[in-house]
Amino acid sequence: MADHVANEAVANSPSVPSPSNEPSGESEAALLHQIAVIEKRIKEIELEQSSTAKPIPPNIQAKLYALRKIQLEIVDKEVKFHLKAHTMEVEYQPEFNECHQRIARIVNGLDVPDLVESQSAPNDAADQSSGIPEFWLTVLKSSFLDHMIQEADEPALKQLQDIRVRLVNEPEPGFELQFQFGPNDYFTNEMLTKNYFLRCAPNPDAPAKFNGFEIYNCKGCTIDWKPDHNLLQSPGNSFFDFFYPEKLSSADYETEFNESILECDFQYGYHIKETIIPRAVFLFLKENTIVGEEGQYACCCDRCVYIDCLDDLVGRRSLNVEDEDQDADADADAEAQEDTT
Repeated sequence: MADHVANEAVANSPSVPSPSNEPSGESEAALLHQIAVIEKRIKEIELEQSSTAKPIPPNIQAKLYALRKIQLEIVDKEVKFHLKAHTMEVEYQPEFNECHQRIARIVNGLDVPDLVESQSAPNDAADQSSGIPEFWLTVLKSSFLDHMIQEADEPALKQLQDIRVRLVNEPEPGFELQFQFGPNDYFTNEMLTKNYFLRCAPNPDAPAKFNGFEIYNCKGCTIDWKPDHNLLQSPGNSFFDFFYPEKLSSADYETEFNESILECDFQYGYHIKETIIPRAVFLFLKENTIVGEEGQYACCCDRCVYIDCLDDLVGRRSLNVEDEDQDADADADAEAQEDTT
């Protein structure tokens, strides 16, 4: 389900098919691979214990084989469970959509709910037709995504009419975040989208890390900016960077750095799907806005490098590069000194 995100999810990770769908030949190969992994781990344990304990007796090794085989069976059953749960979530989505559509119609002034007499005022009926101005901007600023929103973004986000999610199961599991906009001065798109692609299969080399569905890739959309109104060309960051995930990573960065960026982007996508959309009214009413200690924003992952935090990580990366350069200069000076002597 959407609460389970593996920290190792990165865009270039290999896709691993579910064991239940493998042909017999592939199943045999997978079994041989698992046996090799077990043997390797036993040797590692023996090496770890060689200085302090005796090697693992053969009868204990046999039990470890049997235990790990059962453990892998549990993982295989978890795969089937998560796949079935996602299918049920897709099938049940129209029930949620009906409620979200009713919220959207009231927010955008298309429906006028019955007034509660004890709370109504003489002019309330006339005010209902305008809906709830800046509803979604307020929702976003009441979540930990607040730090993503720059002052220059707000005029465009005031025209945000709805945020919804579309779940898919074919050709592969995933979901699409849809941001519906009214006419604005910044772009011509009526909808901005971002797609997340999921997989549910353990890594044969690290089955212990399996934790249900993980996002392995995402894709933004092209924003058709109006002349001289491209918010991405303004100094600093923008909320609309979210729709350009490729902008956040670079071939010039180290692999670990790019993986950290992608992990955070994936976490943000899940947070929008699992919290912001289904709890939008509560967020607007500030009924569940505990986003960190003393009102500070808190990312849902352990090492946030998104938007503002990205600057800090880039800065630390620059310091590391400078350190490496200084080390290289020191080595060069030492070599030069040796040559002169």
